[in-house]
Amino acid sequence: MILELNIQRDMLLIFHYFAIFFVIYLVIQIVMKIREGKLVSTTTGLAIYMTTYGIFVYFMGLPVIYPELEDFFQASIMTVMIIYIGGMVGYILLSELDDNLHTKSVKNDNKFPYLLTIISLGGFIIFILLGFAGLYDPFITFSVVLIPFIIATDKIIKKFRNLEVVKRENPGRWFYAGLTITGFSNAFSSFWMLWGEWFMYIRYFTVIVGSLLMVHGWRLLPNLSELDWMRKMENLFVIHSETSSLLYQYSFKTDEKTNEFDSDLTGSAMGGVDMLLSEILADKGHIREIEHEDKKLFFSHGLYTSSILITEGDSDEFRYRLDMFEINFENDFDPKELAHFSGEITKFQQADKFIREYFSH
Repeated sequence: MILELNIQRDMLLIFHYFAIFFVIYLVIQIVMKIREGKLVSTTTGLAIYMTTYGIFVYFMGLPVIYPELEDFFQASIMTVMIIYIGGMVGYILLSELDDNLHTKSVKNDNKFPYLLTIISLGGFIIFILLGFAGLYDPFITFSVVLIPFIIATDKIIKKFRNLEVVKRENPGRWFYAGLTITGFSNAFSSFWMLWGEWFMYIRYFTVIVGSLLMVHGWRLLPNLSELDWMRKMENLFVIHSETSSLLYQYSFKTDEKTNEFDSDLTGSAMGGVDMLLSEILADKGHIREIEHEDKKLFFSHGLYTSSILITEGDSDEFRYRLDMFEINFENDFDPKELAHFSGEITKFQQADKFIREYFSH
């Protein structure tokens, strides 16, 4: 019996620290994404939240693994809950700061830009005051903070709802599934006292799976600081230089206005314009940019193809990203197939991977 208990405790110990190290690994992945954008960002807030969540997971497993620490656990639970809920408040604050500081070109009719932060901070302060008064009731406070947490996340995801590159990945389903599963992991922490320690194995499993899904969903989202230039992109065409045939096209937005024209006809017309201007301006080579009212066309030319990006406005990002797309497009396909184009374009849909690589972060 003693041997069985020791084996069970050792197994719990392994699962416990594996879950903690896994959360730490995910935090590192989030921190790496911070370097792609701004320090004051929702991604930084998520890193803070996941760090405090890791502390919470570690602490809540102590009474099961180390029964001799029960008194320490009871004396410190309030402090740990303050840290955990504080991490959620920090995430909400940074998400609203990110929204208001880095999406200035997006119309925002919200008269109270930090309403969610105020609500969550109010619940957090009430929780602390009640704790000092000896009234420990984390569930109501946790709910008060959790609702703004979900709303803040939903606001960020909706910012990208018209971007096809994000819509195809559907990051919201991954993030919310992970959030739900990690929520269940918190419930399993108390079930073990009623139905046995096997619930702790389930709990560590849900911690790992839920955290993984949350971080995966978040990594599919671009940084909010990049939303301005991403929203300006409308269409991308790849034209075969010799025949002016459309090899590949991508619409960055899914609203009706950007899809009301014939993409094949438009792509071929773009190729014709480029060929005509190249002949007129023979001494200067291919055209690089065309501007008309609020639209701008960027051209990037390879040996066999030309890539054309249509945008609404200008950005320093477009030229470099289009050139990198064009280089990798030609490198990814057989030069003989490009040189002697047969009319088959199905294989060129593989270029979707370069959209995500060069136009989504």
